[in-house]
Amino acid sequence: MRTLTRYILRRHAGPFIFAVIGTTVLLLLDQVSKRFERLIGKDLDWTVIAEVFIYSIPFILAQTLPMAVLIAVLYVFSRMEGDFEITAIKASGIPLSRVMAPLLVGAFILAGGMTWFNNTILPQSNHHLQVLLRGIGRKTPTFNLREHTINEVLPSYVYVHPGMIDREESVVHDVAIYDERNGQESRSIYATRGKMGFSEEGEDLYFDLEDGVVQVRMNERPHAFRRIAFEQMLLKIPDVANGLERDTAAIRGDREMNIADMRAEADLGAQMADAARSESLVYAQAITRMLLDFEQPLADAPTSGTGDRPADRTRPPESEIVDWRDEIPDPERGRDVDLADRRDGLPPTRETRAPDEIAGEATAPDSTTQVAESAARRFYSAFDAATQFQSYAEREVTGLRRINQYWVEIHKKGTIPAACIVFVLLGAPIAVRFPRGGIALVVGVSLGIFGAYYVSLIGGERLADRLWISPLWAMWAPNVLFGGAGLVALARSTKVMR
Repeated sequence: MRTLTRYILRRHAGPFIFAVIGTTVLLLLDQVSKRFERLIGKDLDWTVIAEVFIYSIPFILAQTLPMAVLIAVLYVFSRMEGDFEITAIKASGIPLSRVMAPLLVGAFILAGGMTWFNNTILPQSNHHLQVLLRGIGRKTPTFNLREHTINEVLPSYVYVHPGMIDREESVVHDVAIYDERNGQESRSIYATRGKMGFSEEGEDLYFDLEDGVVQVRMNERPHAFRRIAFEQMLLKIPDVANGLERDTAAIRGDREMNIADMRAEADLGAQMADAARSESLVYAQAITRMLLDFEQPLADAPTSGTGDRPADRTRPPESEIVDWRDEIPDPERGRDVDLADRRDGLPPTRETRAPDEIAGEATAPDSTTQVAESAARRFYSAFDAATQFQSYAEREVTGLRRINQYWVEIHKKGTIPAACIVFVLLGAPIAVRFPRGGIALVVGVSLGIFGAYYVSLIGGERLADRLWISPLWAMWAPNVLFGGAGLVALARSTKVMR
């Protein structure tokens, strides 16, 4: 049996390594074609370009390793069945499941290593890649400008809106520049044509503008402005670095975090959703108490001093007017209103409450309850209440989507590695069932299975983002379905061979 195990593993080692290298190179070339336009013309050192592609390899490997497992299993078992090796092994009384056992053990080991890789190496490489790409994007802004878009050249100060860009000549046409560097005035510059260039030090950006106007508006006199026409104008924007700067302190995305970081972000989403639900409940209770406190029964309505007609019920006498906000219990102490403290059936006023309670409310820190009660004090109509409840509902949905977003990525770190095991279960019975398929079988079936697997994975992610299903089922359902299909195929193959 050890001889058979070594033979099976040896037969799969070569095709697996070849499949890993081949699929990785293909996807890397795809990345080169996508990023070529962003890298060309940036005057980058070859080491920087090499970094881009080196940092791209880890996330490519995370996808190609399961694919390589499927390709190797399909190829080797198809060849073994075509050479009647599987038939000879089964004739010796060894079932197909025993032949697959070494591969399943290897797939389990590979899945565990990939899970560690996805949680440790992959987030760091993704972060370094994004930092590098952002730095490259800021280098030589003329290649980063987008047509018919307001582009931020100097953050919060200078914006450029080009109509058309000639990237080979670094020329912009029908350009508008909004300059807010002078705190006393705002300048809007419009030109039919302008050439961009950097100083020799590579830090200052120059616009050589032609045929345009400058409109200057004084911030202290917003209704007056000056208009100056020009034939040629040289505009200097200092401190626009042309060098490659890497902002390592940039905020990380979900694919740049490990499991611990994403769980912390998901907990923030849970806190957001809980706070929205709590505020909505307290807001509803506060409005209800306010409406009930101002209600005056007709039988007990006081009469006016001039006749027997009941007084205006919309306005109680001054002696009975009570601020409804005094009824709201202290959120820190959770104190309920005691009926014994009421005066003539009305809630206790600030004059009847203990001084330490009033002082405690004045100094209490902000909380969910206080925020909701503050919103209730601004209640004037049913429309206001509906708008506020809608705001709470949207905040709750945002929190729930944040939870699902990060938990989807957490499960994905284990789902894709587990596909190595699923593809062994699914690939071997298919290859044994169609032994004469050759390379066409390997390529066609592997692309079909892996394409269907990724479509179902992406579909599950979309459903989880829309809160239709849980992240657990969204990410693990494809493995369950494809693994179940593999087990059924294995059982049928074993039954046929017997």
